[in-house]
Amino acid sequence: MSRGARWVLGSFSLLFAGIFVLSGSPSARPLAMVVLWICAGFCVLISIACFSTIARGPAIRVIGAVVFLSYVVYLVLEIRKGFWRPYEGRGSEHWVNAIWGLLVFGLPGLYVTLRGRYPVWGKGAEAFLGKEGGQEKNAGPNKPEN
Repeated sequence: MSRGARWVLGSFSLLFAGIFVLSGSPSARPLAMVVLWICAGFCVLISIACFSTIARGPAIRVIGAVVFLSYVVYLVLEIRKGFWRPYEGRGSEHWVNAIWGLLVFGLPGLYVTLRGRYPVWGKGAEAFLGKEGGQEKNAGPNKPEN
């Protein structure tokens, strides 16, 4: 990802973290406050991944783990509701959509958690890896770039 894209993403992530913190009122339920603080922490983690060269690797791995585990939890919750519910389409909560989400977003999140970088085969890989898809590292003097 380009430096400019990281700066824009990191800046807006910090902005949203502040909005999450400021939007919680003292009279809100404790669970609502915890959810807001977790969302703010996730936004700060995204900012760390954008701005810090030292903490980028661990932050990216944690973000990938959160994405993967979120889709696993979504799938488990949808399966607990029952397999025999009618499928209403892609916009509905259904175990079919949970499986698609796990495949499209969750598996790349697991890959990022384990390897520390976005996979070439992941959705939107060009945005994260550039037009060459990270192939320039593998190309040597005798290896042509594809």
